[in-house]
Amino acid sequence: MQGAFNQIGSLGQAMANQMNEQAQHLIQAISSSCLDILGQQDGIFIKQKFELFEAITGFETPNVYKVYAANDQGKKKKQKALFKCKEKSSTCARLCLPGNTRPFEMKINNYGCKDFQPAMAKMFLKDEKRVVFKFKREYQCTCLCFNRPRLEVLYVENDENKKLGTIVNPWYFCNIGCHVLDIHDNLRYIVEASCCQTYFWCKCPCNSCNKVEFVIKVPTGEVVAHLMKKGKDCCKNAMGDADNFSLIFPKGASKEDKALLLAVTLMMDYMYFEDKGGAQASVGPE
Repeated sequence: MQGAFNQIGSLGQAMANQMNEQAQHLIQAISSSCLDILGQQDGIFIKQKFELFEAITGFETPNVYKVYAANDQGKKKKQKALFKCKEKSSTCARLCLPGNTRPFEMKINNYGCKDFQPAMAKMFLKDEKRVVFKFKREYQCTCLCFNRPRLEVLYVENDENKKLGTIVNPWYFCNIGCHVLDIHDNLRYIVEASCCQTYFWCKCPCNSCNKVEFVIKVPTGEVVAHLMKKGKDCCKNAMGDADNFSLIFPKGASKEDKALLLAVTLMMDYMYFEDKGGAQASVGPE
């Protein structure tokens, strides 16, 4: 009888080990396929969640974004979101520091990519296990061109964080923008916008006052793609800082480049648009 119990226990342990191995394979498959799915897109549309509680009380809540597939004109496709991005930061940091300086970790999970996976994935994986990217930014005391803010872009594979590159916010005298660096700190793209656009000088609800157009350039200065920030409807735009971003990827960009451009879009939001009053009052954050 004891031998039978031991045999059952061994069988149960073997099944548990097998299920754990299957879960690990699913994690790797989901992570890889989501990066591949991002690489197949002509563009992405990023929609920031509007927080009514934050708009009414002024109490800063963690930012949440959904990333949708877009066509080569930057228009959102009618399908489920590819990714969900959620900020992880302390309440103290959100209350005491403006968006352009506060430290955070942005976790990007396969919110919509899970629909491309086997149904078994839903049995094993929780949201935390669906994280495919992490964007990390530490607090930095910045002054003019010294110690500029940086965002580290990580790709999660087999529970390991693999660096894809870094987003750096250089000091601009007038214009705004960020530099995209690859894993070897080589400059890949320059994303810039002119500060002469109506958004920075007028808070009227008209269309031109609610959008900012960025150009994406390679190091030679050639413009290869565009990024646009656009506010929501007039009421929501007046109450809060939830915005939409439409990004067209450069032709021939790798899937790693596209992940970096997704990261630079969110970095731009924190650096220039997170605090709506301050962003329009001061073009160049310190």
